[in-house]
Amino acid sequence: MATLDELEQRLYPSDGSDPTPDESCHVYHHSILQLSNNANSTAQLIRAIDVGKQAVGILFKDCHESRTMHWARLAAFAASMVAKRSKYFCEPLSVHVIRDINCLLSHWEPSISTQNVTLDQSACLKNWMLSVFCDARTCPDPRVRVLMLRFLAFYWHHAELDTKAALRTVSGLILNYEALDEETLLPTDRRGEEKGEPGLLYPLMFLLEGLGRHGYLDHMCQAAITQVRRLIPGPETRCLATLVKRTCRSAERIKAMYMMFDIKAPYILESLTGVVKFFGVLVTSQSTVHAYESPGLLKLASDSLVDMISSILEIGPILQLESTTGYADLIGMVNKTLESLALRGDSPKSVWIKVHQDHSHVFPRFTRQTQTMGLSLLFLSPSAGAREASWAEEMEEVPTKYLDSLTQDIMTEPVRLLTSGMTVDHSTIITLLLTSITPFDPFTRLPLCHGSFKSLPRLKRQIREWKNRKHCNREMEEE
Repeated sequence: MATLDELEQRLYPSDGSDPTPDESCHVYHHSILQLSNNANSTAQLIRAIDVGKQAVGILFKDCHESRTMHWARLAAFAASMVAKRSKYFCEPLSVHVIRDINCLLSHWEPSISTQNVTLDQSACLKNWMLSVFCDARTCPDPRVRVLMLRFLAFYWHHAELDTKAALRTVSGLILNYEALDEETLLPTDRRGEEKGEPGLLYPLMFLLEGLGRHGYLDHMCQAAITQVRRLIPGPETRCLATLVKRTCRSAERIKAMYMMFDIKAPYILESLTGVVKFFGVLVTSQSTVHAYESPGLLKLASDSLVDMISSILEIGPILQLESTTGYADLIGMVNKTLESLALRGDSPKSVWIKVHQDHSHVFPRFTRQTQTMGLSLLFLSPSAGAREASWAEEMEEVPTKYLDSLTQDIMTEPVRLLTSGMTVDHSTIITLLLTSITPFDPFTRLPLCHGSFKSLPRLKRQIREWKNRKHCNREMEEE
């Protein structure tokens, strides 16, 4: 077996020439042998991974698919070896090794075929992988833990998802959600010809779809619903809130990058399409839809949707000039998401209803923007302005005590802030608790915490009876 020094010499000849394909292939296979050598130190392990990666990069420099597949194969083997070293030799975790393994998978996405990759499906690798992702004691750095999302998606793409591992994966998501920011989720800039790194958006989406399809997100969502009802947002609620807020912020970041830098249209379109799909997976999936219809989360979801669409339309005229078909496909993806939301329109607490209640005033602008480009948002009616006028007229007849003191919306579940004596809706409290690092009473600036507000069931009953009377009167007028 060639030493690492010999492999590096073959890879980078002293005369400055490029290694032949045979030399690169030799280096690649011997780097794998070096990975299986338990006598190697952690530093040598890192060198072996790097040598193997460089050899593959040279060997398949003109074929992205083959390069990605062989890097994935190297990552799978390296992870298996590291897991065994950790279990049988009690070797401490190396952050550099974790980064290097996930770096090998940086170009992998679920859509890329890696059928020729043989993945170790032993309990040893599975436990190591989940320990790194789910246990802060094993891996204290959340930025490193979150990198394991790609390896998890890669692993579950090849192996069957079992209940225990799936639930640990969900607990890892709840632990690491704060590290899933726009910079981590989005692809790297593609200003040149070289393909950038895809980001964690698609691996995260793949995991959420798989977990939700098998019912493994149900416990997290039910916990969030209970926490919202009790006005005590916990990590499950904050995880769902953070993820949906990332959609609009990611769209805003992409818009800003496109307007400030010379970034190619395919990158922008691919990134925005991913963001729209991600929003759909979060808010319209059967596993999470009820959680996002809870007070607070409902408002965050509807606000995020409108902000996301606004960012997409603002750069539409310029983007359409570069790629007419690509932008039309993006609007089609938005329409598909809107259609999924509209199917829930019969639910009084749906995101669809909330969007119409809070944001109908922007529908005419959205309609004008899309019509100018020869497109349309099919499920946002141009007649929304008339509905808004009707709503404004109705609001003039609402008793003041039925209105939220902060938003001036009709309350459904009134709550009194004990720190100021003001009355706001249950959803306003949840929004304040979820959107502030240190929540405070908006009227007195005093700290807002559990126990500093009180539900008002009598006022809630009065509002419900008033709404019922209004509904009956409206039906009589229509007859």
